[in-house]
Amino acid sequence: MYMTRNRRNRRNTIGGALIETVVGLFILIPVVLFLVDVVAMVLAQMSHDALAKDCARAAAEVDETRFPGKTQTDINGVIARFNNPLLHVDSNSWSNPSPGVVRVETRSTFTFPVYIPFVGAASQQFVAEASEPLVGVLSP
Repeated sequence: MYMTRNRRNRRNTIGGALIETVVGLFILIPVVLFLVDVVAMVLAQMSHDALAKDCARAAAEVDETRFPGKTQTDINGVIARFNNPLLHVDSNSWSNPSPGVVRVETRSTFTFPVYIPFVGAASQQFVAEASEPLVGVLSP
């Protein structure tokens, strides 16, 4: 009788540990997948900000009065070299808001690496803006 009671208690303990592990995984796995999305989004936003800064630097090196259209060509060249599989550059624009300064704005779509089924969001829009002083303009 003592032997039977011991086996039954051991089996209940093992079964309880298995159930706790399975329930814990149902909670842990979505949390880990959510963290993967958050980390990927932060890295993509940092990458997008760096892209806008690089585009502004490329635009600042061109004298648009002497070479019309070259600014947009240089910006497109920077975007063509940009390589991020989760981030797609949708559009860009540039302007000279004040003399001696160029401003570039880029818009991109970030695609989540792990789809979140209950939220329904598969992508996120990013907008970045950067300004640089003109360095490619000849002084009179």
